[in-house]
Amino acid sequence: MTKKYIFTLISIIAIFINTPFVLANTIIYSVAIIPVAILLGDLTSVMSQYIGEKRGGLLAATIGNFPELMMGIWSISFGMVPMVKSALVGSIISNMLLVLGISIFCGGIKHKEQRFNKIVARTNFNMLLLAMSAMLVMASIDSYSNLSGKIMFTISIKVSIVLIGVYILGLIFSLYTHNNLFVISEGIEEKGNKRDKKRKNIIVIKIILESILLFIISEKLTFSINELVNKYSLSQQFIGIILIPILGNMGENVSAIICAAKNKINMSLEIAIGSSIQISLFVTPILIIFSYFMGVQMNFVFSHFQIMMSAIAIAMSYFVFQDGRTYWFEGAILLAIYTMITMGYYYLA
Repeated sequence: MTKKYIFTLISIIAIFINTPFVLANTIIYSVAIIPVAILLGDLTSVMSQYIGEKRGGLLAATIGNFPELMMGIWSISFGMVPMVKSALVGSIISNMLLVLGISIFCGGIKHKEQRFNKIVARTNFNMLLLAMSAMLVMASIDSYSNLSGKIMFTISIKVSIVLIGVYILGLIFSLYTHNNLFVISEGIEEKGNKRDKKRKNIIVIKIILESILLFIISEKLTFSINELVNKYSLSQQFIGIILIPILGNMGENVSAIICAAKNKINMSLEIAIGSSIQISLFVTPILIIFSYFMGVQMNFVFSHFQIMMSAIAIAMSYFVFQDGRTYWFEGAILLAIYTMITMGYYYLA
């Protein structure tokens, strides 16, 4: 048994641990989620050899966002809407600056220059700009009108439906109608023999089992964080912007860094940027719609600071990726911006 599976076994044992100390529980579940996420990152990286970098990146982003979606649902059920909103913005910022920064830096140290498919990057950033437009429109309506909270919530649900529709259309565009534009540099090797199919099925089973384990740990972690916030009067926004994105996206973060180190920069970008797209165009709308059925009004209105920080993250990442190549110094720049944003958020929250 490898070390990774030993650590996963430890994570399973951690599920049954429940100490009388809230802080201890939070630390235990936070640590327990890491090895499971890392193993998921490795599994999705291997899976990309069979399904291609585009589909592999989408798979990694989806699995990586699954615990965050679950944590968001549990948080809404506990009434922690500010933390959910901050976590969603924090995920975008974390993916676009921290994850991409580390990936580019590590990849750039090992490989002097890394090239990627500019068509993929441009299409992805178009979808991110759509998400930013939705945030700006909703913030403008909230700032320059006297609409009630109920009406703003109704508008948020309608906007959420539109964004989900566009996200689905984006998947159809990239995976089916124009998939030829997204496989220019992948060079997928066809795997057709029985041994490869058997290995692929085993990987799928492992991914499902690890995802279930991640879901259980996420629920326990969210409950512990809720108790921690109530007991020590901590800022939900700061926890949401820093802790939740890092823990919830640990799997995809590790996947992106591993892929960049292996010079699979296309998949690395697809994981990080694709995750931000999924958060903004799918996970956020789903949580808003879900809040309606929970009797909690979570609208699509974010603070001006959150919108500005998201805009900076998307803009800086765009400037880094517009030329189709990356270097380690560009990764250092993204990490520096992330550090400044988190420091600012610490004092603001």
